[in-house]
Amino acid sequence: MQSTENTMTVDYDGVIIGGTLQGREAAALGAREGARMALVEPPGSGFRQLRRQLTLQILAQAAAASKPASQWHQFLPPRPTPVPWAEVRQRVSGYAARAYPHLSLGALAIAGVDVVLDQGQLSPRPQLAVTTAKRRLTGRRYLLCPDTIPTVPQIPGLAQTPYLTADTLADVATQPQDMVVLGGSADGIAIAQSLALLGSRVTLISRGDRLLPTEDPAMATFVESLLRAAGVTVQVGAKIDQICDRTLADRAGIEIEWTDRAPQRFEHLLLATARQPDVLSLDLDRVGIITHRNYIPVDDRLQTTHPRVFACGPALGGYWAETTDHQDVAIALRNALYLPRRQLMSLHRIGHLPTVPGYGRLGFTATQAQHWYGADAQILHISLDQVANAQTLGDITGFCRWVVHRDGRLLGVQLCSPNASDLIQSLASLMQQGSRIQQWESWPQLPHTLAAIVPQLATRWQQHRWQPGTWRRDWAENWFNWRRSRGQ
Repeated sequence: MQSTENTMTVDYDGVIIGGTLQGREAAALGAREGARMALVEPPGSGFRQLRRQLTLQILAQAAAASKPASQWHQFLPPRPTPVPWAEVRQRVSGYAARAYPHLSLGALAIAGVDVVLDQGQLSPRPQLAVTTAKRRLTGRRYLLCPDTIPTVPQIPGLAQTPYLTADTLADVATQPQDMVVLGGSADGIAIAQSLALLGSRVTLISRGDRLLPTEDPAMATFVESLLRAAGVTVQVGAKIDQICDRTLADRAGIEIEWTDRAPQRFEHLLLATARQPDVLSLDLDRVGIITHRNYIPVDDRLQTTHPRVFACGPALGGYWAETTDHQDVAIALRNALYLPRRQLMSLHRIGHLPTVPGYGRLGFTATQAQHWYGADAQILHISLDQVANAQTLGDITGFCRWVVHRDGRLLGVQLCSPNASDLIQSLASLMQQGSRIQQWESWPQLPHTLAAIVPQLATRWQQHRWQPGTWRRDWAENWFNWRRSRGQ
């Protein structure tokens, strides 16, 4: 016998609890495919995530313009004048207003999405629904796409101390000249380096033993060296006793007290700890959805612990959740609307750190690959000074590390270079298609571009396979000896 809930009529094919770009993308995708969709979004939250990410990118662009040129600067035109803080703020506001016009609330409404600007929550009775102050929306399936908020550490005095976040940094009227960044998240690393390159005094404090805990130690050390070279004071493994607000009438003041050293004082504090899903008001526990502090657990089909509720976006958690791709949107939405048989392959997901130069990552790290594949996992490394594009741009800081299976499968990439985000996406596509390195020597690429590093790495991998003493080389040499002996 069917349950009463399954026999009752519903208002929508899918109801989305949003607050992110992923939520709006899912609503637009469902409407395009003929589904009746509703998007419930807290007022003002829709483009907060976009504005935060634009802040990081525009800061990095401004910082790159002010970064000292390398030893090749004599061959290049002078760098432009560094972008002033007022222009950084203007760019953030302007781009946020103009970006993604097809995902504006007006465009979604025209596409047929029922947009509800209100705080929603899941209610279990009399049937599963999303309720707001004025409405009750029932659907066949539900999709959670909430935004994230920084985790506030249990440090005495922090809750009473005024602090900035990546969401509010662009609201500051003048560039912070003396900043302490609390937390080693991707946001914190990028902001600390950019502000330092723009001339601010910046200290980055992390309680972890090192930055980028998900990466190989060599990669983390390299990124930390970029920060130190920019002038950032990096303090890892830090244990803070107390944070105090020492603001005076004429100047701001944040004091950090330590057990083993004298107190330190800064003008501004930016909280950049790991972010957590903003789900406190959703009452997920009332409908049997289990959540953890830093993520919403889902299976590989992006289904939560409730069979009718799926999730996507940064609320899924992970170190790179804020800066990864959006391929989970289509998978979660179509599993919700159709048969749930599409799977998300985490190995194909991209992470990007908007530093100068940018750091991109994909798939396994070297340590992970060697753990799973042993000697079959090979590590190839090319520094950026071997790439003509880097030479002509006058910045040879960076590298490309490939983790490759001996059969030619790409297992992972760590790339540090200008335009890293563009190249890492191309490599992710090749990896997702199952393309093997044997095919990459003929990969189409313009000469003297960053993409030239792909056939260059493929050539290096082939050199290892064809070195003297291997069966391929021995067979080929015997073939040529036989051909020559016959006079052909």
